[in-house]
Amino acid sequence: MEAVIRSALPMLDKDQLNDLTSELRRIGVKTDDDLQYVTLDDVKDFLSPIDCRKLINFFKSRGNENVLATPNPSTFTVQCHGSSSVTSQSPTFIPVPVQSATWLSDFQIPWGKMTPNLQTCLAQGKRPEASDRRHMVRVIVDSIREVCLNPSKQQCSQIAQSVIQKYPHSFSDKTEEGELIGCGYYSLLCQLKTRVEHLNRNNTMARLRKPKRTEGEMDDSQPSTSKSAKLDSYGCVNWNPAEFPEGEHLESLELKRNEMLSLFSQEGPRAAERNKVQELMKLTFVAQRHSINASPPSSISDLQARWPFLFMKRFLCAHFKELTGIDLDLRLKESLCTKGERILCFFKNQSSRWGKEVRTVLREIDREGRDVDQGLAAVLLMMAHFKEKEESLFLSADVTTTPADAETRLSLPYAPRLIMLGGSVLCSKKWMLSVEGKVFIPESDLPDLSSAFAVLFGSYYVLNLEYQVEAATTLEFIQRFFVRINPDNSKCSSRFQVSKRSGRIVQRKNSGLNPHVSSFIKEFLDFSWQNY
Repeated sequence: MEAVIRSALPMLDKDQLNDLTSELRRIGVKTDDDLQYVTLDDVKDFLSPIDCRKLINFFKSRGNENVLATPNPSTFTVQCHGSSSVTSQSPTFIPVPVQSATWLSDFQIPWGKMTPNLQTCLAQGKRPEASDRRHMVRVIVDSIREVCLNPSKQQCSQIAQSVIQKYPHSFSDKTEEGELIGCGYYSLLCQLKTRVEHLNRNNTMARLRKPKRTEGEMDDSQPSTSKSAKLDSYGCVNWNPAEFPEGEHLESLELKRNEMLSLFSQEGPRAAERNKVQELMKLTFVAQRHSINASPPSSISDLQARWPFLFMKRFLCAHFKELTGIDLDLRLKESLCTKGERILCFFKNQSSRWGKEVRTVLREIDREGRDVDQGLAAVLLMMAHFKEKEESLFLSADVTTTPADAETRLSLPYAPRLIMLGGSVLCSKKWMLSVEGKVFIPESDLPDLSSAFAVLFGSYYVLNLEYQVEAATTLEFIQRFFVRINPDNSKCSSRFQVSKRSGRIVQRKNSGLNPHVSSFIKEFLDFSWQNY
């Protein structure tokens, strides 16, 4: 049972594993076949919501394939051999189907060929220098190519996962708070696969790539606009609740919704201060989710007509907390202040490294002096670093602009935008949120910049909106680094995008974790560990 659970959750610590296996035995799990009947309710008290979903899906898929009974010739192990004295609580193997890669069964990572500095870091459980990590990648790929010139991404993934299992403290992708970023080994996987492709750049016989699609084949499929998300697994813990509050049912919740509509029509936004409204909004969360998750999805205007209080900062953030378990307003306020300052320091201390986009933003920050909000400065620097334009998230307007003026004079897109009222984005002092071409949250409901960021980011989750492709990298960075929501998949599924180099529509690479985000977080954390 422990081996099966480890296969699904390799980073699970020993105490959690013991508690989980004890509970499974208590509820009657006696054989491996019994695991496919375990439900979320059985394990939710022992694991995080995402780990619960991973485990249940793994149990069901393994049950369907009927491969859980006993070890057999259809599985084998990838082992990491080395002389390090460090031991890991995780096993050093990953079951893989034989037909996917027969050479993996005998593959050994040559830890003895690594640099002395790397071996010392591994023995002490420390993060290695970037140069030592790159050398390790070269050694591993050279060893792989002795038996397979062009390993697939899946095969590289198994190798990367085995490295992370053996040395999680040295190589896993984690936030400063110790939380896994995505699967935990994505950056190492990218390094391995990139090295393989680099070595095969002139060897056409070894390539396995699909032929590129021509421009004519792409013209009939334009980049999609923001749309309702289809899955509930993107960091949410209560995406589509089925159970009504105690003593409530569909008809009673509809009566409460109509009661709130009556209060809003009589008193307007001021009714939000009533304790009655706060209580009603909490009780009707299930009904709100059903309206938002309707198929086909309702327009944002229709949602506002049904739930006007939801489009106020207080209730949008409360809904986000019920949806994800995170106090968005508090977390963003803390992260933008503390992490924003360090990101600013990171870019300033290495100013000669950056391209003209980043250097331009740094000069604007210096001109504004101490009045600059460090959180906003950090986000603008990240947008410049990712080569995404400010207008993909922020629209600048005069400080006297009203919501009606903004809808009339500005070209408001479908996807969420913060309208920054002031001389420029960097020195704005008032903010409004627009979605679907209309202003839904005015500046009177946003007392500070962190509140503005909270409603901007929260709207994607609360309203089931995918990230617009032109700002997807920055939004994923905010999500993973500031808000610390780290699922395995992406919240932008657009198949095409406009090339930043040629301006043409090109096919977009979709991966579980944006490689630019993963690379920057790793580099930033390495810098922080060395300088703080």
